[in-house]
Amino acid sequence: MKIALLSTNADLGGAAIVTRRLNDALRALGEDARMIVARPGNTLPDDPAVIPVGRLEWAVPFLVERAELWLKGVSRHNLFKVSTGRYGVPLHDHPFILEADAVMINWASQGFLSLDSLAKILATGKPVIYTMHDLWPATALCHLPGECRRYCDGARCQPCPYFKGKRGRKLIPDTLARKREIFSSPALHLVAVSNWQREQALAGDLLSDKEITVIPHPFPVDLYQPADKVTPDGKRTVIMAAARLDDPVKDLPAAVDALNTFAWEYPDDARDVEVEFVGALRDDTELHRLRLPYRHHGLLTPVSLRDLYSHATAVISSSKYETMGATLMEGMAAGAIPVTYGDAGQRDIVTDGVNGFIAPVHTPASLAFALSMAMQTARAADPAFSPATLHADIAARFSPDAIARRYLSLLRR
Repeated sequence: MKIALLSTNADLGGAAIVTRRLNDALRALGEDARMIVARPGNTLPDDPAVIPVGRLEWAVPFLVERAELWLKGVSRHNLFKVSTGRYGVPLHDHPFILEADAVMINWASQGFLSLDSLAKILATGKPVIYTMHDLWPATALCHLPGECRRYCDGARCQPCPYFKGKRGRKLIPDTLARKREIFSSPALHLVAVSNWQREQALAGDLLSDKEITVIPHPFPVDLYQPADKVTPDGKRTVIMAAARLDDPVKDLPAAVDALNTFAWEYPDDARDVEVEFVGALRDDTELHRLRLPYRHHGLLTPVSLRDLYSHATAVISSSKYETMGATLMEGMAAGAIPVTYGDAGQRDIVTDGVNGFIAPVHTPASLAFALSMAMQTARAADPAFSPATLHADIAARFSPDAIARRYLSLLRR
């Protein structure tokens, strides 16, 4: 089967990385899968799995879309948080897409795939899978609505907090109407990467009557292997990782509060525990409040990050929500016990008391208690939470081979 996977980026950002993993897994199963991309990144020119479009061909619609948003009242700070889908590359005429038996749309926003081009691809009748790497299909323009629920109620994204004044008022209902028309096509299959994301999408007026299948991201489990969890001098580590530790969604202050509560309320469990922070951080003042010994590594290479995970006893997430929770998967694959809030996609990865611990309420005290349970379990060497068991759990559910087979099953349905 010839399968075209559309992605704005070849290797920049989480959506592009997991799309490449899926593409490679499909090829390993004997399918002729190829990524069609706007930004080739570090892709080798002779890589048969990635086909870049012309740089100028994409640059023009990209700049036109950004310019229109700015002229309609979106600040420069927010220009990349919204997309209109009004402009794009004529991908419906791309030679490989014309040949393909099926098309899989991944994160293809910001002037790459337009709604009009999507409509023309759907008109061919070939199966099309749209994997939602964010909630843009469910909203008028924004990729991540966060705490904004206007897309769920009768306001239908009006007024949009990303627009200043009334210049963008007509753009919102026009885009919603176009999306509603296109997403009604029976050739379009929507995929959410977590049950939480599916629930959020169905809560919106735009997709409330759509069938949405849940298929998680493919994960390179074999790259993550457990190692010794206790250092020669008896230390255990807890790791928190993010691309940006100061992203408000990651809620670093809540993590510090929880770790401080853990140190204060559970001194026996906190004995000899150190914390490893990984990720960009403009101001590390927040970390200075921590009562436990810690190191901030900044951004690390994948190899260095995997090494940290391999020696960690626990991986902690204080995020307000996660579409899926990649760092929890990474930690578990390396044998670290996951500790997290369970407000969103984390529950697709962690089952409380079975393969990790979920704080029942969103408070530092609750997260600290969950961390104490993880450390007690590790010190007791509970076989249900052994590094090998956690690694095998992730391998069984999220390996690229398993995920690719689920996508093929959906395409052939």
